[in-house]
Amino acid sequence: MKRTPNIWSSHHGKDNFIPEYPDCSMFSFMEKTKNKHPDFTALEFQNNKLSFSEMFAQIELIAQSLLASGVKKGDHVSVVAPNTPQAVNMVYAINRIGAIANMIHPLLSQGEIKLLVENVNSVALLTFDLVYPKIAEIEWKSPCNPLMIIAHISDALPFYIKPIYKLKAEKKISYKPNHNTIEWKDFIKKGKIRKEPLPVDEGKGEDVAVILYSGGTTGLPKGVMLQNFAFNAMAVQSSEIKPLDTKDTAGKRVLALMPVFHGFGLAMCIHVMLSFGCHLFLVPKFDYKACAKLIFKKKLNYIYAVPALYEALSRTEEIENADLSFMEMVAVGGDKCDKKLIARMNKYLEKGHSNARLMDAYGLTETVSGAIINPFFGMKEDSIGLPFPDNEVKIVKFGTQEELPVGEDGEICISGPTRMLGYYNNEEETARVIQKHEDGKVWVHTGDIGHVDEDGYVFYGQRHSRMIIVAGNNVYPTQIENVINQCDDVNTSCVIGVTGRASVQKIVAVVQPTSMDIDLEKLCKEIANVCEKNVADYARPQEIVFREEMPKTAMGKVSFKKLIEEMEGKK
Repeated sequence: MKRTPNIWSSHHGKDNFIPEYPDCSMFSFMEKTKNKHPDFTALEFQNNKLSFSEMFAQIELIAQSLLASGVKKGDHVSVVAPNTPQAVNMVYAINRIGAIANMIHPLLSQGEIKLLVENVNSVALLTFDLVYPKIAEIEWKSPCNPLMIIAHISDALPFYIKPIYKLKAEKKISYKPNHNTIEWKDFIKKGKIRKEPLPVDEGKGEDVAVILYSGGTTGLPKGVMLQNFAFNAMAVQSSEIKPLDTKDTAGKRVLALMPVFHGFGLAMCIHVMLSFGCHLFLVPKFDYKACAKLIFKKKLNYIYAVPALYEALSRTEEIENADLSFMEMVAVGGDKCDKKLIARMNKYLEKGHSNARLMDAYGLTETVSGAIINPFFGMKEDSIGLPFPDNEVKIVKFGTQEELPVGEDGEICISGPTRMLGYYNNEEETARVIQKHEDGKVWVHTGDIGHVDEDGYVFYGQRHSRMIIVAGNNVYPTQIENVINQCDDVNTSCVIGVTGRASVQKIVAVVQPTSMDIDLEKLCKEIANVCEKNVADYARPQEIVFREEMPKTAMGKVSFKKLIEEMEGKK
């Protein structure tokens, strides 16, 4: 792809352009950073540090273990794990041997995990002891029978913490005899025993590296196939965005809170930052108060997170009179951020002598991660900003390729080097979302509403679908409604997102029972139980409301918009 001058390069006064994006694997792209900064810290987890050279030694050992376990180039390996060194190193080891990482949220329900593992016929699966009991009950549908590699958090802890953790938090689990399981330590031993040298890394940019999952506009899980090229291109694009365009990014401290199974986490918080030589603090779960303390204690320079973290950060006592000069890059994505929160954070940043300002960003899994960002050099209030370097945005009339005039709302379409190859084994959905226009360019039809102003800034309206976003996770109401409607005493249901403080959405299930005279308390418990078994933790309704009648649209459908208006009016 030929690079051309754009608003970013003109602002920075650059004359020279990288003529092509790197045509190599994610592993090889990051290996160049390791060669430049072998002794710099790459990963830190619970005070345990890995330098780039140590990290790469582990990656190559895991790659040997995968080969010794029979994993081959082109195979799929599922990673059902939070942000830990094992998960991050496994992704690069999979990439090192030319296999494909199938990334799965560990909090998904048993049925959802089964579906996504079988979707690609994974030959191996990395998970953790806390997740395995849920996976242990799965009976795999032939020919899928993955080698299940069971890791423990203690495997990645310093020697002085490990015994305490194993005693207090680590659960002993019994493995199912019909499952092909192996402990992490035994898995690693297989790599140490293997004597053959690793094959030469022949990975190309066009090779599929990772599959992430997106519901798109239909709510059905779709495997987004992302190539090496897309991840590496995002790093090149990001190198032109202040302050990442400076030469001293190596060694900067980064909050790696966004999960490895999420595009935002794997691409921006991990791959891009590691390619810059940054020091990543891996956080395995969304504990915003703990993260706020970590930011102050370790004086983290780059922070990428969802609005809920900044809400927690802005409510801490420390921030009121804190020196925030260590904060150099502060960006928010994964959910729409309330402008009041942005203003509050920027007030604290300015008061704390930081040159950073909270940069609102927009993206989707189908473009790996961020595709648009409100630039440091010219932020516009209420805007999500300008397309990343080499990205383009077009607004079209929904259901067409007809471009709309400046200022008119329509579907946001994005063209650029980070777009997905397509949906795994789903040509129909791929053709609907990835379209070649008359201009000869290939565009991602996002399904989101927005417009562009005369300066090229993009303004986001809302999701065209009913998708709800909770802490950066996509929640699809129709899936939850299908589960609730299984209950005999439920006539119909409508799941909505009710917006609260800092634009955080609470999931509410509005249920119309067969009769208001039945035992509603009993039905409430039944709904909660069926959701617990079939719906991911983060997607379960936090409130169940019963009503005799549902509001209807002119077409006779349940009006979820009216329900939202009513619920938000009663806050």
